[in-house]
Formats: sequence, structure tokens, C-alpha cells
Amino acid sequence: MSETTVGFLILGIGILAVLALVFAITVRAGGGSGTRPKPPPGVHLPPPSALPVIFSVGAALLGAGLIFKPDEPYALPVIDVISGVMQPLVGLPGLAVVAYATWAWVRAAGHEWHEVESGPPHDGPGH
Repeated sequence: MSETTVGFLILGIGILAVLALVFAITVRAGGGSGTRPKPPPGVHLPPPSALPVIFSVGAALLGAGLIFKPDEPYALPVIDVISGVMQPLVGLPGLAVVAYATWAWVRAAGHEWHEVESGPPHDGPGH
């Protein structure tokens, strides 16, 4: 067996173990049976957002940058050091997109939190 095959085998077993754990926790908690509880007043779905998709694209670019390392060194010393870890032309933009999406997502959640806290109470008959 090659080293790559063993790595993929370990990765596959790890993924299956995590899925089995999530399934066991879900079944134990009673998920899927009975009626779903109602959320407390003021809890609602967030507005539609492209941030999860942007984050996923950035994560894919970052992952591709980590996988596909360059064979030849770069002329700039800083880029050459980075190229020891990842492909800078793919990984650095991916890292920037992930950082931006994380920042924007946390900021959007904070705005929504403040809107819910400062809004009118949701006990009225119209809600």
C-alpha cells in the first residue's frame, strides 16, 4: 500500500467515525421523532445571504492552494517562503476571501443581534 492510499484510508475512517458520532447524538437526542418545538419569541431566520457561498469558494481556493504547491522557487523571497506551504497565486486570494467572508458574516450576525435586541417586543397578537 502506498503512503497516499494509507492517508486516504485514515481520512475516510475519520469521516465515517464523525458521521457515526453525529448520527448517534441525533438519535439519542430524539431527533426526527415527534413535533419540533417552537422557537422563543424574537427568534427568526436570517435574511438571505451570499456569504456562505463566498466563504465556500474561498475555502476551496485555499484548499487548492495548499494541495498544489509549486515546483520551482519564486524570485521574491517572501513569496518563496509562502510557496513552501502553498501555491501563492491560488492560496493567498483564497485566504483573503475566507478572511473577508468570516469578517462580513460575523458583522452581519452582530447587526442582526442588535436589531432584535433594540426592536419592539414580539409578544403582540400581530406576531
